[in-house]
Amino acid sequence: MKIFKTLSVCALFGLSMSAYAQTCPATPAAWDISNAANGGSFAVTSPGAAGTDCKLTVTHGPNNNGIGTVRDDLASAETSYRARFYVDATNIMNNAMGPQHRTKAFVAGNFENQVGTNIDISARPSILQMFIVGLGNNEARLGGFCRDLNSPGNRARFGDPNDVNPGTVTLQPGWNVVEVEIKMGAGTGECRIWVNNDVESSPNWEQTGIDNNLLVGVKRVNIGTVGATQAYANVLGNEELHFDEFESRRQTFIGSN
Repeated sequence: MKIFKTLSVCALFGLSMSAYAQTCPATPAAWDISNAANGGSFAVTSPGAAGTDCKLTVTHGPNNNGIGTVRDDLASAETSYRARFYVDATNIMNNAMGPQHRTKAFVAGNFENQVGTNIDISARPSILQMFIVGLGNNEARLGGFCRDLNSPGNRARFGDPNDVNPGTVTLQPGWNVVEVEIKMGAGTGECRIWVNNDVESSPNWEQTGIDNNLLVGVKRVNIGTVGATQAYANVLGNEELHFDEFESRRQTFIGSN
């Protein structure tokens, strides 16, 4: 597993520090917090993606509020943030029967700046929230939103062509490389997603002119499974999701290498 930890000396240059585990540890100790609750689980297993030794394997469990995550807390709220990770959702793709089967897999937010219920009925302090959504027929896509006060419901949605802000972001069997970019601004914010795509100028989805300034910047990132539909928990709660190769930066495109 390629583990990530931000160090203050590296943060000055907008970089992250990563290292390969020589043997797979029992828990992903390099992260700030790892959490398994409400029937969810995580484990560090072998082998990983792209030649790494280990990966993070999570299950959601039988409850819609199951948790199996690792968390990175940033030293300061980042107004420009990029992250790249690998995800293998093959088991979900093979067994999901439709979009009612979805689980939250990646959240970047600022939990020091709570969002009022007038903006989000659930008061979610998410700047970007990403789901893995089953479609049936061995297919899945990414769904979710970037916070945007200029969009209906205060969310610029991605991953569903029927949404106001369309963008079908499909996944393939096996490992997928997912990269996100978030820029904060009051009408000048931006949000982009690349999936299995190393062309920075051609993201699979983007939204510009975003108003997300009320959340200040990215302060915390969760990766794993944290919240799902009960339909997902009923059918797919024991299925494994795999993650690896997490890296984050302030500015430069990361890509699959």
